[in-house]
Amino acid sequence: MAIVLYQIWDRTPAEVWIYLGILVFICLLYAFKDYIRILRFIFSLDGPVALPVLGNANYVMRKDLLHIVSHNVYNDYGPIFRFWLTFLPYVTLLEPADIQCVLSSAKHTEKIFFYRLLDNFLGKGLITRDVVTWKGHRKILQPAFHLHLLERFTKSFSECATNLMNKIINEGGRDVNITSFVNDSVYDILNETVLGVTLASGKNKQLDSDDDMPFRKGQVVAPYRITRPWLLIEWIYQLTSIGRAEQKQRDELFNACHKMMERTRQNIMKNGSTITDSSQNAVKKISLLEFMVEISGKHPEFTDEDIINECCTFMLAGQDSVGTATAMTLFLLANHQDWQRNCFEELEEIFGKDERSPTMKDFRDMKCLEMCIKETLRLFPPVPFFARTLGEDVVLGKQVIPAGCGVFIMPYATHRLAHHFPDPHTFNPQRFDPEVSNKMHPYAFLPFSAGPRNCIGNKFAMLEMKSMISAIIRKCHLGPVTGKEDIRPKFRLTVRAEGGLWVKITPRSEFRYQPYMNL
Repeated sequence: MAIVLYQIWDRTPAEVWIYLGILVFICLLYAFKDYIRILRFIFSLDGPVALPVLGNANYVMRKDLLHIVSHNVYNDYGPIFRFWLTFLPYVTLLEPADIQCVLSSAKHTEKIFFYRLLDNFLGKGLITRDVVTWKGHRKILQPAFHLHLLERFTKSFSECATNLMNKIINEGGRDVNITSFVNDSVYDILNETVLGVTLASGKNKQLDSDDDMPFRKGQVVAPYRITRPWLLIEWIYQLTSIGRAEQKQRDELFNACHKMMERTRQNIMKNGSTITDSSQNAVKKISLLEFMVEISGKHPEFTDEDIINECCTFMLAGQDSVGTATAMTLFLLANHQDWQRNCFEELEEIFGKDERSPTMKDFRDMKCLEMCIKETLRLFPPVPFFARTLGEDVVLGKQVIPAGCGVFIMPYATHRLAHHFPDPHTFNPQRFDPEVSNKMHPYAFLPFSAGPRNCIGNKFAMLEMKSMISAIIRKCHLGPVTGKEDIRPKFRLTVRAEGGLWVKITPRSEFRYQPYMNL
């Protein structure tokens, strides 16, 4: 070592600087060797033309983004292609078999950098958490979504669905935008099942109105930040008016959840636990907040801050996704009368003339309705894209995607691959008949993601949707509205319907199906 240093310093100043420059260059190559390896792979792939600095971030703001994803990307770039968000490169996978290699492995459960942009909007819950924290929280929270506990939520589902049906049936004879009605009902359901409170629209109300609740006031700013790379630097973003407004919204969310958490804790101390109540006489209501407060006593590592973060995530992540999927299913049933009739006849078989609320068995028997919901989720998955960071190299045929590379999964594109779903842009619930769907690739249908980091609330969401849709179909006939028979999907982190989803409401008591005609 001494000899090397002597040889370096026994040189002219210019030669020393050259040696130092080479040494620094070698150190940089070593420090960024993984990134360089990723870049070498990225540049071997095809993909949309990228702009300097922005990359392909401008696509996020395109009005035709979802059309491009569902109709063009596979034909233009193939099943594996590159995509740049600012200066960060990503690989996009479209084929189910390739997707399975990533999502099925616990080694690839880390989320990409951009999920951090959702922390203030959603809270640091299961969706955005690092792998270590996510694993711990998922294990703690998973029992709340087992079927025997989900049954405790069905009473809340049914009461809110009945309120929704009553509001809609009062619109008999009118053309209505079903979206706003459904979104209000989903919000009521979440308040009862997550926070344990009943809003003014329900019976035995505990809050005078939802004006003081901040869960419908937030703005999604992640796309805005992605298209302005300087705002990805957190301290710069916090200096902007948008950053300050988002921080204020976050504080309001946390304060509201903290207030509810303390109220729940006091109720438990006063009245005892209902989670562990083994009474067979009645299925008592519970809330996720109540479950989390009680379970935190057995898991001290699950702190009050964790409870608040998870509350925010459940309240916010479940609104747009379930609301949109439910409204779109109702809209598609209105515009496909044969399938609406099939669902109605199925409900007639289940309930007959009985006005009772659905049981868990009833929900399981709603097989035709489930097929229609799944086909809607195929055509319009509420979360059209999600992403992971690879924990190790992934071999796909002759290609090796390097560890550390970000991978985008696009259900909105995968769900419309013609070689997996013939005539992919057509509403055809028959695809999800068990005899047909059993032959489907297990990773061809991804509305709730898949693998170890899939959506923890997927069964909860399906029961929620069945509750609302079945309540409406049992009492109302839905018809198409002339000139508004098409869905115009747009991207805003989740899929939305531009211009709303319009249907014509007719009470069942005033409607009679015409007999099928042989054509």
